[in-house]
Amino acid sequence: MARPKTSVGIPPLHDVDIRVLRVFKAVVECEGLTAAEERLGIGRSTISKHISGFETRLNLRLCERGRTGFTVTPHGRTVYEATIELLDALDNFRSKVGSAKGRLSGSAKLWTMDNSHNEKGLPLANALRLFKRRDGDVSISLNAADPKSVEDAVANGLAHIGITIANAGLPGLTYEQIGTETTSLYCSVEHPAAKLARKGPVATKDLLNCDFIMRSYLRSENKINAGKVRTTASTGHIEATLQLILSGSFVGILPDHIAARWVSLGRIIAIENPDFAGLSGIFLTYRDNADNNPTIAALLADLRQSYRRD
Repeated sequence: MARPKTSVGIPPLHDVDIRVLRVFKAVVECEGLTAAEERLGIGRSTISKHISGFETRLNLRLCERGRTGFTVTPHGRTVYEATIELLDALDNFRSKVGSAKGRLSGSAKLWTMDNSHNEKGLPLANALRLFKRRDGDVSISLNAADPKSVEDAVANGLAHIGITIANAGLPGLTYEQIGTETTSLYCSVEHPAAKLARKGPVATKDLLNCDFIMRSYLRSENKINAGKVRTTASTGHIEATLQLILSGSFVGILPDHIAARWVSLGRIIAIENPDFAGLSGIFLTYRDNADNNPTIAALLADLRQSYRRD
């Protein structure tokens, strides 16, 4: 008797598979089962069973887990990317159906730059207040990260919307400027450059012996990237830049609204130098089709209104 042919197709997805896909997505984003336990609220053994069972159903190895650590296989990466698209499609469906009833629904994932709570007028908090007043039942996920990670989160599907100064012009993303922030060069009051700063403007040639901080999340950084000064540190976070400046060993660029508190405390001082003073755009970053989702379109509208008012 001929043996039955083994199916190589992908079986139909059911509700339980959607739940498992959410588990798998969390594991990939947490880079392991142990780290995913807290986010998911279930034990590692249960997570492992879910993934193993799903691998059997798909007849694909999604990730390697064991003593050597956790890694996502090429098949797993494909499933992860498809999972993001699928979950976004489900959210879009819920949002459009809810909108037809006059209510917002689904989820809204928003990432913003760290230290946004220091922005004048608290525009993000105001936007969230406006959005919460809308009729609906929306699950909001808010995360804060360095500017480059915010941009990457939108590009990778981890966020619907990002608020960031990073603008790499990534394909598939829209960058809409909603504000600006001024930046200046700063050092600790204990740094040798502080003595010069107290006397007035400081020429770049007088700073050549200083250790500068490179802001790695920006593609260009005036004289720093041009090699005009000595860079001996790099940071991806505004907070990290501030810590290095406070150490008294480095000079670096900070947004003026974040530096203001430390200036008032007498801990840091601005170095007046036009080569390192600047104006950075603040961008709403979102995928090109974001307006197709009524919930995300509504949140974008509230963010625009709040930021442009302030």
